[in-house]
Amino acid sequence: MKRTSGFIAVGAAALAYLVAVTQRSTMGTASLLAAERFHTNAQQLASLAVMQIFVYAVMQIPVGFLLDRFGSRSLLIFGALTMGSGQIAVAFSDNLSQAVVGRLLVGLGDAFTFISMIRLINGWYSGRRASQLQQWIGNLGQLGQVLSAVPFGAVLGLMGWQSAFLGIAAASFLAAILVYAAVQNERVASGEKPHPLDFKNIREQFVTNLANPGTRFAFWVHFSTQSAATVFVLLWGFPFLERAEGLDKPLASTLISSMVFVGIAMGLFYGWLCGAHPHLRYRLVVSVSLIVAGAWAVVLLWPTVAPLWLIATLVAILGGAGPASMIAFDFSKAYTPIQRLGSANGIVNIGGFLATLITMYLVGVSLDILHGWRVQQLAAGGHAASVGLYDLEAFRIAMWIQILVILVGVVGLRREHRILSRLHPAEPATQL
Repeated sequence: MKRTSGFIAVGAAALAYLVAVTQRSTMGTASLLAAERFHTNAQQLASLAVMQIFVYAVMQIPVGFLLDRFGSRSLLIFGALTMGSGQIAVAFSDNLSQAVVGRLLVGLGDAFTFISMIRLINGWYSGRRASQLQQWIGNLGQLGQVLSAVPFGAVLGLMGWQSAFLGIAAASFLAAILVYAAVQNERVASGEKPHPLDFKNIREQFVTNLANPGTRFAFWVHFSTQSAATVFVLLWGFPFLERAEGLDKPLASTLISSMVFVGIAMGLFYGWLCGAHPHLRYRLVVSVSLIVAGAWAVVLLWPTVAPLWLIATLVAILGGAGPASMIAFDFSKAYTPIQRLGSANGIVNIGGFLATLITMYLVGVSLDILHGWRVQQLAAGGHAASVGLYDLEAFRIAMWIQILVILVGVVGLRREHRILSRLHPAEPATQL
């Protein structure tokens, strides 16, 4: 009975997460249309995604405490209802401010979904099975990127802005109904009681989690591995591929969608590796981070428009990097008791989305600055030629920001690994 209940509960939560990823990714598909609809520059366009990610990141810690107190079911329902409401606001938005409010609601609801699913998995399963399920379900959920790029993108093109966003809102409300009907909260060990939700307890639990080098180590794992793929999918991938590299929209959509299938395949591999060879996880996350940074450096240094094989290689590497961020939660559960796992994972999950937020916004600011400077240079030289906001020369400079962010993450990761190795020299998580 427990196996059946756990399968149903985790399965319903996985579908809710799939819908959440779809909601999260819709603005990436609609980014160029949004720029035209709201007459935005690059920084303003970035604000649509950045504010969504900002709310998501800020809410991770309070959501973690709510999760430890109330369990996954209520939070999954609230998240789905909130995301659906946000998409309705986006559907009827006539200006950028209204759209930002809608995306804030999407980010708020999204914040309740992922760590609730992770907590549910670790409540119903343990050990190697929990590690594998985290990887597999987390990466299967990325099929939501395909749903946002293909069916949502098709509806957007055929039926328009309002119909597309109302349709995706309806999917979120259906997910809330499914969770209500099928999800049972995770089982907890005998004698464990939820922490009271008061300021003193929240402060003490936050300090305890932050003082745990395992939590900090997992934070930097997530920071280093997650941001590059998320930035590409949520905002800058389509402008880079279409405007800078000159690919047509169907090919760009195909490439971005392919990241999901690469991610699923790599997620299966990572799930097996985490269960069978846990001592290799640290090497893996460092290697993945440096390979992503190296791949972007090659593309940005290419003297002309990058050949399709190189772009496809970059996209495949990004697709394989995203699932590596799930290893952070494998480390987290190894060093955190279940009654504090929700709040600890809230801190961990901030890592990748903080890196994403920083990268998204600074790339947008850089594109605007470069555009203004190049326009002035042409005007000073008496040239009347126009300069594209999203052309290759601008992206070649602006996208170096994400490489710097990744390298910052690797430095933090290595520092916390040294601390953890001294404290737990025999643990597989710390071994080289």
